Amino acid sequence: MRELVMLLLIGSLFIQLPLAVVMYFDAKRLDLRNPEQYWLGVVVPTVGFIVILYYFSERRNLPKKSDADS
Repeated sequence: MRELVMLLLIGSLFIQLPLAVVMYFDAKRLDLRNPEQYWLGVVVPTVGFIVILYYFSERRNLPKKSDADS
């Protein structure tokens, strides 16, 4: 059982890390405020999948840097 849990955690990290990198660069491209918070949220095992779903569903509505300046 322990081997299965370790395999699932490692597998989820192999899925989450590339997605985290893509989300970070996408957030920088969209000029969002604090793009690193999305990257860090995805890296957390299992909870990161919730952050991935939230980011991709709301990415057009997330706060931008230009909103904070005005």
